[in-house]
Amino acid sequence: MRWSVLAGGVLFAAAGLLSACAGTGSAVENKVHMAPISFNEIPGWADDRQGEALVAFKRSCPKLASSPDSKILTDGGEKTITAAEWKAICDAASGIRDSDTRGARHFFEENFRPLIVQAPGKFTGYFEPELRGSRVPSRIFTVPVYRRPPDLGQGPYYTRAEIEQGALKGKGLEIAWVQDPVALFEVQVQGSGRIHLAEGGVLSIGFDGSNNRPYTAIGGVLADMGVMRKDEVNWPAIREWLKRHPQQGREVMRKNERYIFFKDTRTSAAAGAQGVPLTPQRSLAVDTVFTPYGTPIWIDTQRPVAGRAGSLEIYRRLLIAQDSGAAIKGPARGDVFFGSGSLASDWAGRMVGSGQAIVLVPNRG
Repeated sequence: MRWSVLAGGVLFAAAGLLSACAGTGSAVENKVHMAPISFNEIPGWADDRQGEALVAFKRSCPKLASSPDSKILTDGGEKTITAAEWKAICDAASGIRDSDTRGARHFFEENFRPLIVQAPGKFTGYFEPELRGSRVPSRIFTVPVYRRPPDLGQGPYYTRAEIEQGALKGKGLEIAWVQDPVALFEVQVQGSGRIHLAEGGVLSIGFDGSNNRPYTAIGGVLADMGVMRKDEVNWPAIREWLKRHPQQGREVMRKNERYIFFKDTRTSAAAGAQGVPLTPQRSLAVDTVFTPYGTPIWIDTQRPVAGRAGSLEIYRRLLIAQDSGAAIKGPARGDVFFGSGSLASDWAGRMVGSGQAIVLVPNRG
């Protein structure tokens, strides 16, 4: 499950993840409007590498073909999409090579119709953090990573502070131990991560529940403390402050009572709330009140230029709705999964862009 660490609900990267916190209600009740648009009217459509999006879409197909009927907002209300309809579309996709960009583009044009969301778009990014650790504690690796406790129910459990002070110690719940408490906090915000083990190999961990405590965005806490302005709040700035002020930083992190438990996902790729591996820069977290998983979505926004603070570049591409998160609310709200590594961290930590969302609605059935 991904959470916002910034002020005002601005997402740092809510993580990959990742498990859903799907909303409830009806898109029609929210009176969001969509308007038809042709593919040749979409800026950048002809230049995108839709084969990369097709790879992501194919990963959703087993879920789409076996899931209950879903609803998607259209220009005429809500459209029900059956599993049989998804299966027909997926069967068409299976015959196209991933490297065939023109074939992939034609596939999307033949099987979907684009509708532009008549609401301001807001796009952020998230990534899968990497950190160092061990399967056994040592003088270096002292911070435990906990699996889901067997007595965890639906009600409030121990707070973050209580857990960090030893409430679960000695219960055999440790998956691993890591070196950096700030890095573990980051993984908890993202919802998944990769631990490079001292013994060798990589341990992939994914969201497996929370302590059912309230979530507090620590970016807002730092802004209220006056240590940084709200317009300066981003994850790189937060991370730097926490590392420079370890004692005070621990107390700030404990302002967020919510604590995340993990499981060994035994996979080399982060998995989204849909339950499929995420594809860097082709998987999108959405508000499932408006958009069901598996839906292709074109975004037209801006992305930070790597290594150049304050610089932005046009960012237009087709992504697939494969994840969700508590801070992702609205019909034109999206969170781009950037993958792992330092570049992904830089993009995700600084991306907050406006723009437009165009939803591709299945036209079969």
